[in-house]
Amino acid sequence: MKQNDIDLYKQLVKTIFKMRYKGSILGFLWVLLKPFFMFLILYVIFSATAGAAGGLTSRQYAVYLLSGLIIYTFFNEGFTWGMNSIMDRADLILKINFKRNIVVISALTMALINFIINFCIIGAIGVVLDINYSLNGLLYVLLICIVMFLGMYGISFFTSIWRVYVRDLTHISELVLQLLFYASAVFFPIEMVPENYRFIISYNPLAVFIQAVRNALIYGQIIHLKFVLASLVVSVILVFVGRAYFEKHILKVAEHF
Repeated sequence: MKQNDIDLYKQLVKTIFKMRYKGSILGFLWVLLKPFFMFLILYVIFSATAGAAGGLTSRQYAVYLLSGLIIYTFFNEGFTWGMNSIMDRADLILKINFKRNIVVISALTMALINFIINFCIIGAIGVVLDINYSLNGLLYVLLICIVMFLGMYGISFFTSIWRVYVRDLTHISELVLQLLFYASAVFFPIEMVPENYRFIISYNPLAVFIQAVRNALIYGQIIHLKFVLASLVVSVILVFVGRAYFEKHILKVAEHF
């Protein structure tokens, strides 16, 4: 990237940050408050039943629930903001000649920043609750984060273009993401799901990532490594193929703004 592109990227991230919390009294604190209140509600309701079903202590279930919420939120924000990135910055795309993929990566950067902050909160809470994190477990979570970011980056090259043509895509994605919240075992262990329906979670990539993160944090175990590595390869391919698709169609979509 040229220096001008880097400067524009930094400015876009700052602009997105200001616009997202403009007029809000609490501002950036909502990054922490939204998952915290969701955590509080779900913990009060499900800690006894879900924790017991998964063989978790109350402290372990706190980390279990938080990690599920934060991974899901990372995907939700990354997918949504990446998809809307072109429409949100249509004025800029029409007026300035620059590498348009910067708009996509800057939107995803905000989701990544939120994830990093929330993950640090998990780390602090885990220390307070005497959860012994292992170095290998933390590094594995970092790898999963990179895989998810690359995957969302690649997917956003497609969805940001489709969003211009299909305005209903926003509403469709909201429904799908809501279904994913329940189909990814965000707040309950898979043991609570009847065996006939467990395949829904087992074949859900987001649920697999959540399960891998939980085991890495709570038990220091590295599970689903082959799946994560395969997902890394697929994500890298998605980035290259998606960028080629994006570059081919980005100038054409300007007619539909």
